[in-house]
Amino acid sequence: MRRRSFLLAIALTACGSEASLAEPGDGAADSGGGDAGVEVGVEVGVEAGSDAIPDVASADTRPTCKLVDSPPVVAKSDGQVIENLRIVAKGTPGIQVAGKKNVVIRNVLVLHEGAPGISLSNADGARIENVAVEHTGAPASGKADSADRNDIDAYATAKLVVSGARLTRGSSGIYLNACPSAKLTQIEGYDFRGPFPRGQLVQFNASNDGVLDGFSVVNGHTSWTEDNVNVYKSTNVVIRNGLVDGNNSPSGVGVIFDGDTGAGLVEDVDAVHMGNGCFSNYAGADGNTFRRVRCRDNICTSQDGRGAPSSNALMVAGKPTGTANTSLEQAKYFASCNGNLTWPAASFAKLELAKEDFVLRAKIKVPLCWE
Repeated sequence: MRRRSFLLAIALTACGSEASLAEPGDGAADSGGGDAGVEVGVEVGVEAGSDAIPDVASADTRPTCKLVDSPPVVAKSDGQVIENLRIVAKGTPGIQVAGKKNVVIRNVLVLHEGAPGISLSNADGARIENVAVEHTGAPASGKADSADRNDIDAYATAKLVVSGARLTRGSSGIYLNACPSAKLTQIEGYDFRGPFPRGQLVQFNASNDGVLDGFSVVNGHTSWTEDNVNVYKSTNVVIRNGLVDGNNSPSGVGVIFDGDTGAGLVEDVDAVHMGNGCFSNYAGADGNTFRRVRCRDNICTSQDGRGAPSSNALMVAGKPTGTANTSLEQAKYFASCNGNLTWPAASFAKLELAKEDFVLRAKIKVPLCWE
């Protein structure tokens, strides 16, 4: 996966125990106990220009709920509903779904360390709705102790739906491995910690036909990022309506097609405070399109002691093998740190990039019923 980082550096020097479960209709949402005002702590380490970016306003009127304290949960049956829980997990996933289909996880706060927050395997049709997952085992600054501390970790799970998730300090926010037809919407992420090869808000790995629509990720000086959104060996993936703020990796990119076969469409995404690059098809498939993407205020120097950008702070990378295999349509940039805008020219079937000041997209703010 990182072969393209090495080549890019050369070429451009000029991704528990069981507990009581809320079954449908068992009244768990009305149970007493818990802490209805738990703070998820998303402000820690969020420094990369986030003060200038407004949140998307949440609705004034929405359902409220109380969370019940719970140990880690293991799904027991197909179609199970796990909801209205505050889970603290150490050394085991906060919620584990293995071999059960159509499980619903909603209105849940998971605080995890030593393992993923929510772990899915062979869990086709799983739905995750309006959750907050925080890696409390992350150090105050820098990389996590393992690349396996993902907030949501999914393997061999088709048609996963994640709708409304606030993800904080995981190795990655959502890691999809062999998970076709995933649909991810309203994803709010902060301060991801890797280490390599993790560090993304979302990575699609061998996960075709996925959609990430409506997202934001903010990283700062405490973060240990790689790519922010990575499409690795996954085809027909759509990334749209997003904000990427902050990347201190010398080899990571805001949104990238990777693994030689990564393919799809990126549209209406803003990237700011990137070191190594905003958008890239360097190691993707032929024919990928970036439409109405915008890049600004990139960074030419080493960040947080991690080294200078290996691409010489390139804003948009095409695919250097062959010609006319990448399209950049109606794109904008502003405040390039060194004027290194696109490369190589021959790789772009369309190269529409205009210099224009612009206001960044708003951050996502997921409305959580217990807040």
